Amino acid sequence: MDLQSLLSGVKEILVSNGNYEGLSNKEIYTPSIQVERRNVYFILHQKNSDGIVEKSLVVYENRLTAGDFEATESMEDVDSTLLVGALNEHNNDALAKRFQWMRPTSRRNYKYTFGLGDRLGNASNAHLRLLKGRGIMPVLAQQSIRELVLMHRTNTDVFQSASWAVFEEGFTYGWGADGDHVKTPYEVDYAVKIGCSMITLDCTEEINNDIVTLDDTELDKRFNQLDPDQIKYFNDTYLNQTFYLGDGRSVKFTKHDVEESVLTFYDAILFAAGIYKKFVVPYNLDFEISMDETPYQTTNPNHYFFANELHRRGITPTTMAPRFYGEFQKAIDYIGDTKRFEREYVIHEAIAEHFGYKLSIHSGSDKLSVYEIIGRISKEHGWHVKTAGTNWLEALRVIAHKDPKFMLELYKFAYENLDDVKAFYVFNAQTDGTAPKPDTMTEENVMDLLNNDDARQVLHTMYGSIMNLKHNYHYVYRDKLWNILLKNQALYDKYLNIHIAEHLDLLQGVVKTKQEAQEKHEPKTDISKESEKELEASMNL
Repeated sequence: MDLQSLLSGVKEILVSNGNYEGLSNKEIYTPSIQVERRNVYFILHQKNSDGIVEKSLVVYENRLTAGDFEATESMEDVDSTLLVGALNEHNNDALAKRFQWMRPTSRRNYKYTFGLGDRLGNASNAHLRLLKGRGIMPVLAQQSIRELVLMHRTNTDVFQSASWAVFEEGFTYGWGADGDHVKTPYEVDYAVKIGCSMITLDCTEEINNDIVTLDDTELDKRFNQLDPDQIKYFNDTYLNQTFYLGDGRSVKFTKHDVEESVLTFYDAILFAAGIYKKFVVPYNLDFEISMDETPYQTTNPNHYFFANELHRRGITPTTMAPRFYGEFQKAIDYIGDTKRFEREYVIHEAIAEHFGYKLSIHSGSDKLSVYEIIGRISKEHGWHVKTAGTNWLEALRVIAHKDPKFMLELYKFAYENLDDVKAFYVFNAQTDGTAPKPDTMTEENVMDLLNNDDARQVLHTMYGSIMNLKHNYHYVYRDKLWNILLKNQALYDKYLNIHIAEHLDLLQGVVKTKQEAQEKHEPKTDISKESEKELEASMNL
């Protein structure tokens, strides 16, 4: 590397008074430039012979402290050292000591927060560019244990990818890191120790879902097996009681509501209280409780019971995720009666406001039909929405455009091996006639796979199997997929921006309907044929 040329670039930066548009070295990624007194830090973008951008950290710092960084190359300049280093954990730690905004922070002072799980690890830059000026705090490092296992990634890897993106984009406005869907103290501890500012406690294994299937006689029998003092407490507190939430809204408990809520959720409440005491308080974590990974809807009395029992123990979560009416399946729009969803969401929102936390909407990707409702009803109090998996589908959109034959191969494999993930996901798509058969797909209609609900679910859920399939000790699909994607990073970034902008505009009330959002953002021409410069210009890069 030409260190003398880099040094000249540093000198230009020091005299530019913050205007970096005219820098001679176009490999300096200008959004990343940070100047502290006479010290300079930035990310260098260099294209290799395959047209893939390789990134390096460049530091120009007083030679007495520059030793904090691991350098691959360096040179002295009077009392300063210029060094080039890798984007690794050691250098991230050193840089974060200088720029605290590289570390995640609490969501509590942010009204609107948006989770952006990045399965591949190269979507956060595009997301951060889109969110600048939106008044929404991103939660970037958001991968569940399930996703980590399926992708063969670690929480550390996810955390590092997000933190480096934050520095690279100069995103100083605050971001969160979520230990997502942790189910055990071990998993919570794992998330905490790598630096997560938030945990999403998945109570699935503590929720007794079989209770919902009992008839009233059996339900009453099970309830009356509790200790007498427990029966008295629950009946005295809830039976035939109406709890007023303001604005004419209330929750009333029937006998069935009381017994179902206690027997279904009380184990989960005690579990959450234990995690709160052991981890949330001592580590000052944002605390989200997930009730959504269950086969049955969280009724308004269920929600109130859970929240009230937490409140009795002095616990106010930051957010709570009920399982709302309707279906929030992966990769497709909301399924259900939106009018009923709104009626029940109003009460869920009132419960959250009554107890002082915000609602969290899980499996939020592509639920465009209900975002206007969520944004309107939760506008004053705020919301948290989680998206993740459909970033993977936007990556596959790039593959379909750039190598349609390869895309057909991926779909055929996913279709024929869908049983790999049936234990992990609930979805409608099946390979018994509802999902498009691979032999009906051609290079001419390959893009239909990204628009058909069943095909989207097949592809969406099979990410781990696709990326990790091996034959004779090498990956079958992973390396080729990465090669195509990294060569077309600008196109991927553009698709990511289009996709998430539709979500945000509906949540923020910029547009009112799914059709308006798509009309505003969906490209009218085939942007896959645009040059890298044209794509970057359209994103103001």
